[in-house]
Parts: sequence; C-alpha cells; structure tokens
Amino acid sequence: MLKATDMRILVIDDEEYVRLILEQALRGEGCDVTLAKSGQAGIDALEAATFDCVITDLRMPGLDGRGVLKWVKEHRPEIDVVMLTGHGDVRDAVDAIKQGAWDFLVKDTPFDAAAVQAALNKLKTLRALRKENVAARRGGFTRDTIVEGSSRAWQELREQIARVAPSNAPVLIQGETGSGKEVVARLLHDLSRRTAGPFLAVNCGAVSRELLESELFGHEKGAFTGAAGPKIGLVAAAEGGTLFLDELGEMPGPMQVGLLRFLDRGEYRPVGSTRTLQADVRIVGATNQDIGSLVSQGRFREDLLYRINTVTLHVPPLRERRDDIPALAEHLLQTVRAAGTPRRSLSPNAVRHLCAHHWPGNVRELRNVIERLLLMSSETPTITGEEVKQALPKGQDSLQTGDLSQCSLDDIERLHIRRVLAACEGNKTQTAKILEIDYKTLLSKLKKYELGG
Repeated sequence: MLKATDMRILVIDDEEYVRLILEQALRGEGCDVTLAKSGQAGIDALEAATFDCVITDLRMPGLDGRGVLKWVKEHRPEIDVVMLTGHGDVRDAVDAIKQGAWDFLVKDTPFDAAAVQAALNKLKTLRALRKENVAARRGGFTRDTIVEGSSRAWQELREQIARVAPSNAPVLIQGETGSGKEVVARLLHDLSRRTAGPFLAVNCGAVSRELLESELFGHEKGAFTGAAGPKIGLVAAAEGGTLFLDELGEMPGPMQVGLLRFLDRGEYRPVGSTRTLQADVRIVGATNQDIGSLVSQGRFREDLLYRINTVTLHVPPLRERRDDIPALAEHLLQTVRAAGTPRRSLSPNAVRHLCAHHWPGNVRELRNVIERLLLMSSETPTITGEEVKQALPKGQDSLQTGDLSQCSLDDIERLHIRRVLAACEGNKTQTAKILEIDYKTLLSKLKKYELGG
C-alpha cells in the first residue's frame, strides 16, 4: 500500500490562500507538495519534475484547468488530476471527469481541508489498487473493469455517479445479474466524502430471514437460541461509511420496517434490546427486480421505496454497451491471466464474436468466458475467432427453439431455473417451491449457474 510520503503533488491555483491551505493539508498527510500560481507555471513544473497527482483550479486566467488536464493526458497520462471548482461550476467539473480527471473538489468558504484529505485517501487507495492489481471482493471485478467504459450508456451512468456520490442521500441501483451493481456501489463510496470509512455489503437474499435482522442491527446475549453473546451488526460496523444492501427486493416485510426507521431517523434497535441506537451510515440498495411490481404485489413497502430511491441509478446490460466489449475483454484478458504467463491478445475476428454475443450474464459472464479462453485455448499469442466460438456457452440457440438434443443437462437445468425464477418475478422462496427443492439447494444452483443478484 502506498504511504502518504510516497505522494508527490503539484497544486495549481491563482489564489494564494487556496494554495496555502492545500499545502498545509497535504503536508500534514506527509505529502511532498509543489505550488504553482498559474496554469503555465504548473506545466513548467510538470516538465521539470515528476508527480503522482495534480490538483488544479478549473478557472484561472490564461491556461485554465482544462488546458492543464489536456496537457497531462497527452504528456503525463500516469498522473491523476483533481479539479478544484466553485459551487456553480460542478457541471464543468463533471465534464472534466469525462475528459479524464479523476475527481473534483468544491471550494467551500471557508475551504474544507477535510475534503482534501478525503480525496487524498481515495487517491492513495486507487494508486495502490493499480499497483497491486487487486480485484474487488465480489465476482473478481476490478473497479477499472466497469469504470473504463467509453460507450454513451456508461458515460451517462458515470456522470450520474459523479453527481450523486458527494451526497448522503440513499441510492437504489437497478440492473441485471452480473452487470456490476456492487462495483457501482463501491465507486459511489470511493467518490464520496465517506471514502475513509468502511464499505460493507450484505446479500439480503443469501441470509435467512430469521438472521437478517441480527446481521444488520446486531443482537443482545440470549436474544434467540444460539445468541451466546452480544454482537454488533453491519449498521454499527459501517459507521461513517456505506452499507450496500444487495437483492433488496428479497428483504422480508418486518425487516423493511426497521430499515425504513433507520433511513428516516438514523435509529435502530438490536434484536433483544430495549435500547435505541444511532449510526451515521449511507444506505445503497440494489436489485435486479422491478421494485414497483413488488410494491403492487404487496411484497415491498411503498413508503420504503419512496425513501430509498431518492436517487435511482440504472446499470446498463452489456448488450447495451457493446462499444465497451473490446476494451473490457482486453482488460479482463490481462487481469485474470495467471502471474508469470505471457500476455495474449484477441484477433479482430475473436472480438467480432464477443461483440455479437447476447451476454445474458453481462460482465460476469464475459469474465468467465475470458477465463475459459485462457485455460482451454492454444497458447499462441493471439486468440482466434474459432476459439472464442468454442468458449461461448453452447446450446443457447437450441434451448431457445426447444431442440434439446444437442444440449447438456446443465444447459437445460440452467434455462429451466431461469424461466421459473422469471415467472416468479425473482421470488426465490416461490421458485424453490415450484421446482420442489429446498431454499438452500436453490441458492447453490443459482450460484452454480450465475443466476444470482
């Protein structure tokens, strides 16, 4: 992990008091700081020395922040750029992020040194992740897997994330299985002022209904059979950070009441306790279901929906961001290959086959196909189109047309489970009942066939 003392930062701003506040805040974190009072002076400093980060004012006489950003992207692309902006220029700062800036800071009055330190922590984490090539905890995604999209669908989502992240408002993320909802939630956290706090996640569909309340809010000793001692829940553990509730539509009714109370008042009560506690936690929920439909069926509280979807982000399925598939595939090709093995690339025909696939499992399915290619294809430097055809799921066309003669048993079971799950509108309890299997067996098969949230 990078230490603060490893960070060499260039601050460019035409206002002396801003430069001095930034210098004090950054040196307090152990950074090596260089100051420049104009865009051109900043370029001169960049040509004379090496830096990890540039913090530049957006609006300056002469060469402004956009000009500095353009020069950095052309001549020093390894340097991260953070924009300083006034309250009225946030939209311009978001545009700068689309052009390659990593983050932006709003210049409050008085200037908020704590926000500078939070941004620095985000940057240190980012650079450490790049250096160590660490995957995000779930599904093997790295943040860059979804962040490095150039399609219009992704750019629109990224702009929304940049606008929403600084707020403390609850967020509802909607998207298909494997599209990267948790990655978006982590990005919201990384870009927020809570980035120094924890990011914790729980799958509401993977925890039994009896234990979910204890998992979230904790419990007292003797609250139920097996509660040998007190336990803090995820809400308390996420203090000052973000709690991600995946498969929110699976949350049972009684728990929805507790979540609504927490969203309204920041209050909760551990199981078996008479004490009312408080926590400062941002809630981000995610679902691959139509929550409005669940409300009409009486399976989800309407007042909770209104409270948690203050902001709703829609993660586009991979088939709607096909322009990103070549870059995503090449990125995953290098990310998932075994250490010490030679780098490989995709032939133009291989890329065409990848772009033509429907990708019902989205980015997660793409990652699995890339892993399969690296394991099963020849060891030549270039992966061919024929090898991609062999690695893509077989039997898909036969399954859709009803001809099962060329399909494996796994193919048939996977399709049948997916169809029953869709008919039950994502209700796993009902799905298990129709399939005549127990709930745990269904969860195991959903995981096996990548049909989860």
